[in-house]
Amino acid sequence: MTPSPSTLPALVPEETSQAPASRWLEIAVAVTAVILTGTVLLLARSIEMRVDIAGMNPRSWPTFLGGLGLALSLILLITAIAKSPAPRDEIEPATRTGWFKLLLTVAATIAFIVVWPLLGFVVTAPVFIALVTAIAGGRGIRSLLIYPVIMAAVIYALFNLLLKVPL
Repeated sequence: MTPSPSTLPALVPEETSQAPASRWLEIAVAVTAVILTGTVLLLARSIEMRVDIAGMNPRSWPTFLGGLGLALSLILLITAIAKSPAPRDEIEPATRTGWFKLLLTVAATIAFIVVWPLLGFVVTAPVFIALVTAIAGGRGIRSLLIYPVIMAAVIYALFNLLLKVPL
């Protein structure tokens, strides 16, 4: 059975423009990553130690993560400089809707950071996760209710109960 002409346009995806390959964009992203992870490493090394502890100390994980991030960022920078830019055939160019979603996500993140100390992690985290999921297109009870509650519980259990980091 062949589709009728009236349903044919719905079956054929519309042509969309593709984002062009960009060496400068890749280099800019890599340089930004080097600066940010280098800053993390410097800040980790400047954590004040009240008591000198052998082995693991409050500087250990931040220093490790900053150093690992810096190493990976430098590899990314070398790759961006040495290789031709990666094709971006599957990446759509920025749209007004995409920028709007980005701004909503940033606003939700700022609101979460402001409200968290007032209401606590247990209340704000599921709401924040549900809001960001909805902005990203999540729909339904599993995406907007069950997933945020489970994720907030996992984060709470990991940090507050297992690692003894108060939230």
